[in-house]
Amino acid sequence: MKTDDFTLRMRAEPVPWFGLLFSWLHMLLGIHRPDLKKAIMEFVPGDIPSVSAIANGEAEIGMTTPPVCATMAYWGIGPYAEKMQNLRAILSFPHDDRLVWAVPEEFGITSIRELKDQKLTFSIGDADSPVGFAVDKILAAYGISIEEQVASGMWTGFKEDYLFKVVSHGIEGRADMIIHEGRKTPPWVQLSQGRKMTFLPIDSDVQDMMVMEYGFRKAVLSKGMIDGAVSVDTPTLDWSEWLLFTRADVPEDLVYLITKLVVEHKDLFELGFKGQPVEKSDLVCPMKPEEMWRNVGDIPLHPGAQRYFMENGYMS
Repeated sequence: MKTDDFTLRMRAEPVPWFGLLFSWLHMLLGIHRPDLKKAIMEFVPGDIPSVSAIANGEAEIGMTTPPVCATMAYWGIGPYAEKMQNLRAILSFPHDDRLVWAVPEEFGITSIRELKDQKLTFSIGDADSPVGFAVDKILAAYGISIEEQVASGMWTGFKEDYLFKVVSHGIEGRADMIIHEGRKTPPWVQLSQGRKMTFLPIDSDVQDMMVMEYGFRKAVLSKGMIDGAVSVDTPTLDWSEWLLFTRADVPEDLVYLITKLVVEHKDLFELGFKGQPVEKSDLVCPMKPEEMWRNVGDIPLHPGAQRYFMENGYMS
């Protein structure tokens, strides 16, 4: 990538907040780097291929959630057949989220294991989604295969590329079992207001498998979440943090500047989120620079980002 007169390419899943954060970054870079003539923001469904696009040189800056997407790519595990060890973290935007696994209360089901004998229609993320990947592995740990369930006639369903599409099938009565992330988004609230749902826990041994084999993190969908719909603390997987990442060959001075601009103009990046109740805001405010370099998954920090955080006393 040339830095004497260049175009910066950004790539992510089509999440509205990612577009907002990219736009602030583009504006600030344009002020501080007049040689930046253009920024191309490309939004393509699927966090899994978006990570590959950065590693393969299709763009310089990416954003994904959760950071384990980049971790799996770095180590060549899970959905990634090859190691992508040119990936580097810049920082994480603080975001508090969970994998949500919901079924109608009238099913009388309290565990994932019981789903095998339940006739249902599912709605989940597709094969390019880390949700789709995680669901397949979790079900397999319980001896359940979506393909086998469908072939037997017990299950039918939808695999979609957008969170809103996934949950809309539940809202509009086309699906029973809804699995995705984005617990603070309006569709989850609308679904839980229109139909009493049970939120299924992931057993601790299955959580441990997802941590040890793929790098996911354990979490709890806490009582009171989703506008009070969650009635008990429910073990699940963490889906927190929006990871801003790049490649090792992207110049150090550029990544240093990107890190500096996000941290020192964090008030701009918080616009649209600050002032909202904690359980309504997808960005956790205020952003804390001393934490933003920590929660990046298991990939190295880019030297430009590391230098900024160290020079300014945010890491030792």
